[in-house]
Amino acid sequence: MRLQAKVKDVMQRRIKSIDEKSSIRDAAKIMKKNRIGSVVVTRKNKIIGIVTKTDIVYKYVAGGKKKLKDIMSKRLIKISPEATLEEAAKRMTENKIEKLLVFDGPKPVGIISVTDILKVEPALFEILIEKIRQAGPIIKENEPTYGVCENCGNYSDSLTEVDGEYLCPSCASEK
Repeated sequence: MRLQAKVKDVMQRRIKSIDEKSSIRDAAKIMKKNRIGSVVVTRKNKIIGIVTKTDIVYKYVAGGKKKLKDIMSKRLIKISPEATLEEAAKRMTENKIEKLLVFDGPKPVGIISVTDILKVEPALFEILIEKIRQAGPIIKENEPTYGVCENCGNYSDSLTEVDGEYLCPSCASEK
């Protein structure tokens, strides 16, 4: 087992993106054409969210939301290309997500999914389940989260969770 394999070794380096004003249908077409499960959503070439196949099914098809910006996940969870696959899997588990954006400093360099990890580390799934059981409750680190403030809609490099919403420092201080 190669539990110390790095994210950079298995991540997808091509990140497909779509402007926030595009249609959900356009996002789905990009996913189908490129045989991928997600696209990042941009505003003025800055990443502001991510849309997955699951978002389209649950929020658009079954949920009735009509705009790309309404179904995208605004909370961007990132990881370093130097992180281990075990760290990536743990972060996905903690945040209940299937994909992580890979950033080298401020620059997006790829995306990694649960499937990418399990192709290389099938045993990692069982190991993580056991570690989570042994560790007890998960205590999240206070690391900055990047994305769009759910109150004012502005991009922020440090969103904070307040009452279940991810807010920029300005909006968080008002609550």
